[in-house]
Amino acid sequence: MAALDRLPWPLPSGLTVALLACVVSAAAAGSIAYGFGYRYAAALGDTALANLQSTHSAQALAAEQANRVLLLQQVSRAQQSESLLFDFMTQHANEKQQLQERIPHVTTQYRPAPGAAAQPIPRCVFTAGWLRDFNAALGVPAPRPGAVAAAVEEAARPAAGTDAELLESGVTPADILAHAQDYGLWARTNFAQLNALLDLQEKD
Repeated sequence: MAALDRLPWPLPSGLTVALLACVVSAAAAGSIAYGFGYRYAAALGDTALANLQSTHSAQALAAEQANRVLLLQQVSRAQQSESLLFDFMTQHANEKQQLQERIPHVTTQYRPAPGAAAQPIPRCVFTAGWLRDFNAALGVPAPRPGAVAAAVEEAARPAAGTDAELLESGVTPADILAHAQDYGLWARTNFAQLNALLDLQEKD
């Protein structure tokens, strides 16, 4: 400030112009430097952002491809398990059909001894109490108290210790064999489904 105090005032026009030129030049240089720095920083930021976006895109694509592969593997395993299950069900149905065709033969005649002539099977009686307990052993629920049951259902569920439980149920050996076939098919199908599910979980 002391140096400026020594300058003649007002300044000569040439000196004023020179000072003004210096100020303008310094301002322009600062502005240029600022602009260059800003553009350089912006370029660095844009490059970093583009690199980050590219990395994220590559990671997302890799994750999508990995998930697609896992999904296709799961679908393939599920289809294999389903195909195997349907094969088992078809096999069981065929075996049941063969057994059904044999029911009349094995429930209407018998041979008392090897080489003896076939004879009609003696009449076999299953009591209503036997049928009741047979159903109970299989888990067939009894009618709810107060529920309206058909006469056939009531006859199949006589009270224990009554004369009615010793009456003939009307069930024949052929009926029992047919029921066993149905029940066996149901149980084997459930078992095959459970095994298929367990196999699928183990593969996963």
